[in-house]
Amino acid sequence: MNKDYFVFIGDSLTYGYGVNKTDNWVENLKSLQSLNIINKGINGDTTTNMLNRFTEDVISYYPKKIFIMGGTNDFLSNRPLNSVLENIELMLKEALTITRDVFIGIPPIILKEDAKRLFMPSPTYDYCENQLPLLRKSLINLCTRYNVNFIDFYKITLENYKSNIFIDGIHLNLKGQTFLLNEFMVILEKLSYNN
Repeated sequence: MNKDYFVFIGDSLTYGYGVNKTDNWVENLKSLQSLNIINKGINGDTTTNMLNRFTEDVISYYPKKIFIMGGTNDFLSNRPLNSVLENIELMLKEALTITRDVFIGIPPIILKEDAKRLFMPSPTYDYCENQLPLLRKSLINLCTRYNVNFIDFYKITLENYKSNIFIDGIHLNLKGQTFLLNEFMVILEKLSYNN
């Protein structure tokens, strides 16, 4: 197998829902990195579904690097935080059996009022909005315990949401995709500088 694969697994935030494929932050990494990037983001996916497909969609490639991000759809489905953390930790443990280069993405914020108006009505936006900062804190702790890198998309979107970065309060527009790409590149550049 080609060990230069960099596999990204996640939901619509990884897939690039709402923007052209060429504008997705993961696709744009391809032009900036010399790795064969594979985007296994699926719209609407939960961490349970990601865990179920992890071996086939990620491990089977024996990738050099792995990116994992999920949780927003779990919260939109009213699932508990501990379930999300357990699923991400199981994927992380499996990923670490083949590479130390694992990145955990901390999902962006949501704007519940925009989501209600522009995406679809849902009774779980409040719950999701309240759980995401708790997930952020828990994922940072998880990454510290396992000594893996995290990319804090929550923080970058919280700091920049007034800059019109969302399509619908959940999914990011072209400008938002650029914020994600830049944040990811900062982490990659720090790592290459330290190696």
